[in-house]
Amino acid sequence: MPGSAVENLILQLKKDFYAKLGFIHSNDFAESDPTLSLLTDEEIKVIESAWVELAIWKQKQSR
Repeated sequence: MPGSAVENLILQLKKDFYAKLGFIHSNDFAESDPTLSLLTDEEIKVIESAWVELAIWKQKQSR
């Protein structure tokens, strides 16, 4: 069963988040940027979630 449009949007926004940071896989934090290696996986997930929420909010505001 294919994902819903909302699930697909969230997945794409998460991919965009990591692309903006310059890497795709969360295991590459230390290799991509030494500053990111100071953050825990949990902290990165919190930032990712906030970024996705902000992106969705911005899309709603532009309508």
